[in-house]
Amino acid sequence: MTDFEHTWESLPAGSARPAWCILHTHFGDGAHFLDTWAAWQTDPHRPRMLHYVALTQHAPAQIFATDSPHVHALQHALAQCNRLDKGQHRLCFEGGRVLLTVCVGGMIDTLREQQFDADAIVLDASTLPDGDQTIWALKALARRCKRATHLTLTTGTPNHAASALLPLTPLLLQCGFVIQTPLDIDRPWPQYGAFNPRWDVKNTREPWRLSVGEPQHCVVIGAGLAGASVAASLARRGWRVLVVDMADQPAQGASGLPVGLTAPVLSADDNVLSRLTRSGARLSLQQAQQLLTPGQDWALSGVEEIQFDTTAGAPPPALWHAKAGWIKPASLITAWLRHPAIEFQGNTRIANLRRSGEGWQLMNERAEVVCTTQRVVLANATGAMPLLHTVAETHTALQPTLSKLPAIFGVRGLVSWAQHDVPETRPFPPHPVNGNGSLIAGVPFADGQRWFLGASYQPISPRKPEWPDDKNHGANVLRLDKLLPELSAALTPVFEAGALSAWKGVRCVSADRLPLVGSVLPDDPTLWLCFGMGSRGLTHTALCAEVLAAHWAGEPLPIEASLAQQLWPQRK
Repeated sequence: MTDFEHTWESLPAGSARPAWCILHTHFGDGAHFLDTWAAWQTDPHRPRMLHYVALTQHAPAQIFATDSPHVHALQHALAQCNRLDKGQHRLCFEGGRVLLTVCVGGMIDTLREQQFDADAIVLDASTLPDGDQTIWALKALARRCKRATHLTLTTGTPNHAASALLPLTPLLLQCGFVIQTPLDIDRPWPQYGAFNPRWDVKNTREPWRLSVGEPQHCVVIGAGLAGASVAASLARRGWRVLVVDMADQPAQGASGLPVGLTAPVLSADDNVLSRLTRSGARLSLQQAQQLLTPGQDWALSGVEEIQFDTTAGAPPPALWHAKAGWIKPASLITAWLRHPAIEFQGNTRIANLRRSGEGWQLMNERAEVVCTTQRVVLANATGAMPLLHTVAETHTALQPTLSKLPAIFGVRGLVSWAQHDVPETRPFPPHPVNGNGSLIAGVPFADGQRWFLGASYQPISPRKPEWPDDKNHGANVLRLDKLLPELSAALTPVFEAGALSAWKGVRCVSADRLPLVGSVLPDDPTLWLCFGMGSRGLTHTALCAEVLAAHWAGEPLPIEASLAQQLWPQRK
């Protein structure tokens, strides 16, 4: 019997929960996770969501190198788990209903980066640090417990003597854990217990709990990448979501880009942006794999990044991102909004929000109530801040907060594109190339394959009129000259003939180039923001949506808590 089965069957009848969270201190080869997943699959009363948080000191050379019978049926889904680096990694299965969070690093530091209450903990004593650090590790583990959190205590590897667990008894009691029977080396292992301290459990110093709420009805304003991804993440957790947009159809703003890249950004110091894009690209590609048709709507093509060295005469080094590729945003948005708990309402401009006893009233331009809901998410890009300032005219508590938000501005962009020749004899690379601009070739559409070059970058300013299309095309051609000079020369006849088509949009960019994800007021969990994706919408949105949904559900975050705080609107 797995720990999931043991703890789940021990609950009283009628106690079904929307989610179940297991924290395991020794991931190993992943066999325990696979067994837990299989038990969840076969349980007719399983919770809607299964969260499995696994700790490991070092990234395993190969995950799921086990003879578990579940591995063979899951090879395709498990391919995403290979080559994990130090840090926190979110892996999605079962359409996002089974979430595995692998945390690579020291136990104490890793646990301090978590914000959730575990329903069950599997404690492998062999993973505890030695000496004085043992008690600190157990205390960190206790902070991830609520009263009655189930404990499975194991000796871990067969070579780890059961007698080594006996000294843990007073330490476990000191931290609030109670073992069902006294630890005895002659008893079969594992041993079971629970977190049941003699004192009252206080968590007033954990403000993240204020955001947690039961799934009800919410409204997401904006039907682009940000809004659709938020709606999908919330719907998977039981929320009924209304998505409203000014346009008559989704993906009509910047998210209407025909095709875009999702790829990590590397830096020498592995800064915030690098860590976010690494996690974001992984999640975006997982979503694409589960929802879209490969080769038609997306491709795990890999992306070549060409770096430009300012040193005279130095050749630009190239980087290869294997976990990267291209995605058609409109296809992904359509797939996200297909969830039965999501309703889309177009041709609806929300001009104001008014607080009432029933929640938030959303008002149109005629001051008519469009709907009333418990929570609202502003995912409408450059339209979010003007709307917030309108709301703040009557809800004065918002005014001090708005002054603390980073500046938001729009950036125009034009993508140049054309049809491929048939047959294609020009030297297009077999994969996307990125750098100062990008080239994506061989993208299939109904009328044939197209190649895309872009994108221009022009901050919106009243003193600077919008560039004409030919100037934007020219800027894109100059980027191609640097990226791929041989291809640029071969495409000269296309450029000179003015045969390039254009797609134009406006990006929403924050002053620090990071998205804004969090509640507007720290002590009010009913009004939220999720926008400011900049030029990396396909890389950021799935991650940002999962961060927001995790806050609402009180579940494990997909990234470290300190990293998620960098996204908070007030920039904690």
